[in-house]
Amino acid sequence: MNKLVIQLPLLFAVLTGQYSISPEKAGLSKKRLHRLDKTMHEFVDQGKLSGVQTVIMRNGMIGHYDTYGHADIDSKKALRDDSIFRIYSMTKPIVSVALMMLYEEGKFLLDDPVHKYIPEFKDLKVYKPAFTKNDLRSPIINLWPFNKIRTVQKAKKTMTIIDLLRHTSGFGYGWGPNTYVDRKYRKAKILNRKNSKDFIEKLSGIPLYHEPGTGWRYGVSTDVCGYLVEILSGQSLDEFLSTRIFKPLNMVDTHFQLPKNKIPRFTSNYINNIPKKFRKLAKVLGISFNPDGELMEIDHADSSEFTENITFFSGGGGLVSTTKDYLQFCKMILNKGELNGARILGPKTMELITEDHLKFIPHEGGPLSLPNNGTSFGLGFSVVKNNAAKEIIGSVGTHGWGGAAGTFFGIDPKEDLIFILMIQLVDFNNLKISNTFQTMVYQSIVE
Repeated sequence: MNKLVIQLPLLFAVLTGQYSISPEKAGLSKKRLHRLDKTMHEFVDQGKLSGVQTVIMRNGMIGHYDTYGHADIDSKKALRDDSIFRIYSMTKPIVSVALMMLYEEGKFLLDDPVHKYIPEFKDLKVYKPAFTKNDLRSPIINLWPFNKIRTVQKAKKTMTIIDLLRHTSGFGYGWGPNTYVDRKYRKAKILNRKNSKDFIEKLSGIPLYHEPGTGWRYGVSTDVCGYLVEILSGQSLDEFLSTRIFKPLNMVDTHFQLPKNKIPRFTSNYINNIPKKFRKLAKVLGISFNPDGELMEIDHADSSEFTENITFFSGGGGLVSTTKDYLQFCKMILNKGELNGARILGPKTMELITEDHLKFIPHEGGPLSLPNNGTSFGLGFSVVKNNAAKEIIGSVGTHGWGGAAGTFFGIDPKEDLIFILMIQLVDFNNLKISNTFQTMVYQSIVE
């Protein structure tokens, strides 16, 4: 009987995919990890998050894995260790790796013109502002008819594939102060297309924000990378990622379209309450909010767009995944492109991907400001350059990224460290939760 009692928990752990957790072997302090739990749990207890899941892996050992709160608030469905999250832009590092796999196969060179493989981009136009940045500071410039003055010219510089990988292509998202190009993106509903070909055709008709290679601007560049994967491999992006990355890395719960049998494990997505001073503006803009100050559900697990028939595989933000799956991907990155005998990329390619590729390239607009004094960008990943400038504890050389619903990860080669945060809240910036999580991760390291 005692033998059975001992073996059943082990069998359960194997069946449910649970890890052996040892803070001591990971060089982490149990006492300090309690601080992490308390801090992250407070976000849930105070009604700022529905649930939170965190993991820390160091020296090849899981030192922390915590799950707290709800997957869905209304039904009180508990968050589980194997819950599935919308990872949105944490799709980008995966798709960037996929494209670099084809680079290693000799399918292209990084300085190849994009139009060599996507003819629709042969004669791209670029927006040329009629006024300087100093002129734009005047409120008069934003009034009619001055705000209608613009020029659109043929791009002088050629967009290359490396421009797509490092976000220097001139593409954006349409997130901005309602400029001419912003309006073009919104009118095109650029990420709401029926398939990747339709996406490319629409995008080719929108002027670039700036000349390729002259500035960094966050946008749909990685969606174009996803289309390149399809063109160069002859497979759909969904099929390529599944066969070449997910299956070799045992990422069994990462999908563009969530299978029906996995919907019970899916989480709901939320928006935080809008402060009173912005509610009148929100009403004018047609933005919903909960007047009672509670989290408001914007995408229910049972009726989510991710459970519908997906025909456009967004390389920039279309995946759902689990913490366990994404940890597998991070382990491969930390291990220089290989995991458990599955070689995804070569070590020298991994070095190139995680280098600073913006040393001589400035920020050129948009809500995300890179490069800055503390952080730059590689090929699909952010790269830490200076901890003091970032004003947060960490290590130079750490690479990672985040997603639109607050998911976040970091890979620190110096500390042999991986840390992952999973939440589902689209307006998470005011919580500074990723910085809080990172601080609590590094303070837990004691040896």
